[in-house]
Amino acid sequence: MIEVVPNAGDEVVKWVAERANARSFGESVCIGYYKKGKIVGGIVFSEYRIEDIALSAAFEDKECFIRENVKHVFKYPFEQLKCHRVTAYTETDNKSANKILKQLGFKHEGTMREIGENQKDANIYGMLQRECKWLGD
Repeated sequence: MIEVVPNAGDEVVKWVAERANARSFGESVCIGYYKKGKIVGGIVFSEYRIEDIALSAAFEDKECFIRENVKHVFKYPFEQLKCHRVTAYTETDNKSANKILKQLGFKHEGTMREIGENQKDANIYGMLQRECKWLGD
């Protein structure tokens, strides 16, 4: 069973940064996913701009994607912060992340060339609040 922990802290932020090839996220809020006391997933929200927030994520257990767990991801930006949209970035060659973002309902909005520490191309995905199938119920 996966335990979902809002505001899990720096341990989860560092865990996601290592797996997402990010140096840091600056000011951020995270959700941790734990199994038997071990981190198996994390979501980091950063770059909050009132109407938009960036989402970064990493997972090692498919159980993190059960409906109840996924709903937690979108309640924070859309219901609590009242954001209009959520933005996610992933390297173009990360097939698994690109597929998951599309399955969650994100729309591919473009590609940034040679961005970040590794100077790799990254896809930009966005989800508007009205497009989010995970809210309600």
